[in-house]
Amino acid sequence: MNEKTAKQMAKMVDALQPHCDDTIIAAMTCSHAGSLSSLLISRLSGGFGAGAKTSDLPNPVFIGVGTEFVYAFKYAPRGFKFKIKKEAGRWPRKEITVKAEKKKALTTFVMGTRSGEYYAFEVATFMGGAELVDAFLAAFER
Repeated sequence: MNEKTAKQMAKMVDALQPHCDDTIIAAMTCSHAGSLSSLLISRLSGGFGAGAKTSDLPNPVFIGVGTEFVYAFKYAPRGFKFKIKKEAGRWPRKEITVKAEKKKALTTFVMGTRSGEYYAFEVATFMGGAELVDAFLAAFER
């Protein structure tokens, strides 16, 4: 990871860390997957994605990957900083699966839980964001 990407990731991790019970490895601001992605999401989640469960999470949502849990937070952007408002979800990390499809300007990923919930998200990857998104997605596999 280059120095600029490492600094961006550190800024997001630092914003979430005080609100989490375990060590945050990676964090990313994500949006609910849009309607243009519905076919892709359905394919990625084995047919379940068409009804991907995103409505009970805020949009946008701040996702943090910890050593033990994956967290979702409601937040407000404040310039280049983040105001973390409240925890919106928490799942044991070992029970999470992630499938992603990367395109030129957008990465879509579906986060699935062992209990059968699916959350579909999009993250912009243009203007140098691809390496940051790659580092975030890799944290799920550690």
